[in-house]
Amino acid sequence: MKRLSNLTGFGLLALMLCMPLTGMADDAGEWKQASIALQDNSAAAVTNLSTQERTILQASLALKTDKPGQALRLLASAKGGSDPLVALLEAEARRQQAIAAVREAGGSGKEVQMLASADLNRGLGEADARLKAFMDRLDPISGEPVDILQPGPDVASIFMFDKARSRMFVYQPGEDGRLKKITDEYVVTGSVKGDKEHRGDGRTPNGIYRFIKKLQGKQLQAIYGPIAFPIDYPNELDRLHHKDGSGIWLHGYPMDVSRRPPQDTRGCFSLSNKRLLAMAKHVSLGKTWVVVGENLRFGHSDDKQKLLASVKQDIESWRHDWATLNTDAYLSHYHPEFHSGTRDLAAWKAYKHRVNAGKAFIDVSLSDMTLIHDPNRWPEGEVVVAEFVQHYRSSNYADSGRKRLYLARSDAKSHWKILLEETLGK
Repeated sequence: MKRLSNLTGFGLLALMLCMPLTGMADDAGEWKQASIALQDNSAAAVTNLSTQERTILQASLALKTDKPGQALRLLASAKGGSDPLVALLEAEARRQQAIAAVREAGGSGKEVQMLASADLNRGLGEADARLKAFMDRLDPISGEPVDILQPGPDVASIFMFDKARSRMFVYQPGEDGRLKKITDEYVVTGSVKGDKEHRGDGRTPNGIYRFIKKLQGKQLQAIYGPIAFPIDYPNELDRLHHKDGSGIWLHGYPMDVSRRPPQDTRGCFSLSNKRLLAMAKHVSLGKTWVVVGENLRFGHSDDKQKLLASVKQDIESWRHDWATLNTDAYLSHYHPEFHSGTRDLAAWKAYKHRVNAGKAFIDVSLSDMTLIHDPNRWPEGEVVVAEFVQHYRSSNYADSGRKRLYLARSDAKSHWKILLEETLGK
């Protein structure tokens, strides 16, 4: 029987720890397409890859197609050094070779099962995510994101985190109203799948947020890299649904770490330190929006335009009914679960009837409006966040300031209703 003594010390240890790379696609044609592209120096998806990254992708593909020897030859040329992903891929290749050797030598099913059940899946998840992202770029996501309906003039950028794809998309609104894609890259999110509900659950929250603070130097422990940007979680929609916790950041890797699996944080977003510093210049506190969800939609311009038109129409109807002092019609635009501060819908109705009774006229106009669709389904249905400057004038009062509305509807045939209303200040 062939012996396993030719394995390295790390390889022998890995036999007790690892398992095959998790399958991402059953279609061998996709893997062949990716392999051909990685050999083409002119391919658009390849030109920006480092030699190390390219080798890792090629080795991952070799392992997917049961070619551990080819993977080892590729990895031998990589300048792995302390790169843990290179070491993990080498260990996986040797594990596959060991299984083949045991089978060839007529080893027992128990021996094969022991090798096949070893678990390094968590570490190799990064190789899976990077290979999947590369294959996606071969058939690139086309069109603008459906959820960014209308960025207002005060929106500096939008960071979109797709937890299902382990990808971050960054967009910058242009003067022509179109969105410029800044990047599309690998990102690490929470160690537990699903939407965040409670402190310490390891999940990354789904929703719409903003970066509100910058942490660096003595404000930041080394495990979070050189810089960090907290978001405003929990927001009013989260609080309405009794979600708690805090400290959700975009941060880097520990200073001595160069690789991380795709779900490896306690609920934050994490980029390599080099990429984090490159993206930091696109963060404007309070003016950079953050959209988090799974399997974000792109293209579908007709759907996007219908969605945008429906929201704008219902907001305009709300404004018109308010300005014409049609209080009952105005209040019909509010959701049964509506809250604003300490007021629920009943208290809000009583308050507005009392206030409007003393008005001879009201004039309301809205400007600088931003509309972002939440990619996630909430108990009330789908949700859109509207933020704008409200100019209000009446027979006995005048004011201007920023306002934020969370609007919800149960289905596409229903009208948007105001679920939450916030006054943000001047």
